[in-house]
Amino acid sequence: MSKVTRIDWTIKTGESWWSGTDTQMKIEIYRDDQLLKRLNLEPGRTPRLDRGELATYYWTFKSPDGIGVSVSGTAIPYYEDFPGGVRGHLKVKLIAKGDDAWEKDWIDTTVYTGELRHVPGTIDSVTWVENWEEFFFDRDVVLSTDKSEGFTSLTLQY
Repeated sequence: MSKVTRIDWTIKTGESWWSGTDTQMKIEIYRDDQLLKRLNLEPGRTPRLDRGELATYYWTFKSPDGIGVSVSGTAIPYYEDFPGGVRGHLKVKLIAKGDDAWEKDWIDTTVYTGELRHVPGTIDSVTWVENWEEFFFDRDVVLSTDKSEGFTSLTLQY
């Protein structure tokens, strides 16, 4: 079982002269076929990625009710359970929301998980131990709502 707390995406955009930069990108995060979160790739006033740029974005899962949890005084970050692990069960979908061709050269992803572990030599002390796994998607893909320029979405299968 994996307890996913955060996902990072380091994205390198293409350098083609025709590759646009004004298309807004949305992200949908799935566990199997269950939608967990829908968000903007470039949140708030973050500028759009330009041609040939590299940037890292992330999502940290948050409790829907805003209530935190602690065990024996140790704060436990909110997580989404992946009972079968991340591989084969996590999907992230990038969706173009404009017709300016957005070229993805590659995406390097880090998925952070954690678990409570007993502290040896104590009666009830625990610590939250974080782990991570990296995934690399190197297929060059163009995303746009104009289907003549590319695909409207791309699903990353972890």
